[in-house]
Amino acid sequence: MKTIVTAIIAALLAYPALAADITSSVTAADVPEKERTKLGLYLTSQEAATALSANPDIVFVDVRDPVEVMFVGHPDPVDAVVPFRFVSYTYNAKRGAYGMDPNPAFVDEVNAVMERLGRSPSDPVFVSCQTGGRTARAVDALAAAGYIQVYALFEGIEGDLNAETGRRDINGWKNAGLPWSYKLTPEVAWHPPK
Repeated sequence: MKTIVTAIIAALLAYPALAADITSSVTAADVPEKERTKLGLYLTSQEAATALSANPDIVFVDVRDPVEVMFVGHPDPVDAVVPFRFVSYTYNAKRGAYGMDPNPAFVDEVNAVMERLGRSPSDPVFVSCQTGGRTARAVDALAAAGYIQVYALFEGIEGDLNAETGRRDINGWKNAGLPWSYKLTPEVAWHPPK
C-alpha cells in the first residue's frame, strides 16, 4: 500500500497540472444551450483565475481571432492564442457582422502548444473566446481529439451583451477586473503556419 501511495504522490509532483484544484459552481443548466460542450466542464472567469493562481501549470488558450486579441487585449495568464475561427471579412447582413471561417489546423496548433508546455491531452486546459460560442465548439473539437479535461469559460473574455447599453459589460474576464494585457509575447501570439 505504501508503494502505491508513494507512486501517486510522485506522479502528482511530476505532473503538477494533475494536482490542480479546479472547482466550479457552474452546471450545464446555467450555460446557454449554444455554449454547452460535450465534456460539460464550465468555469466562471473568477473560478478560472483562482485555479490558475493556485496552479499556473494549467494551460489557458484564447481561441479568438488574432485581430480581436490585438484590439481588445487578453487575460494575462493566457498561454497561447490559437484561433478557432478567423474573421472572413465577408459581411453577413442577417447577423449584421462579418462572417468567420474555421481554422483547419486548430487541434494541431493546440497540440503544439501542449507539447511546448510539456502537457498532454489528459491535463487540464481552459478555453475562452469573446462570449462563449466559439469556446464551446473549440472544446468539442479538442474532446473529439482525445482531450478529457477541457473547461469552457462560459462568460467569455468580454462577457455578454448588455441590452440596455449595447456593450459587453455584464460579465466575463475583462469585466471581472481580472489581470489583463494588450501586449503579446512571442510565445502567446498566434503565428500563421509557414
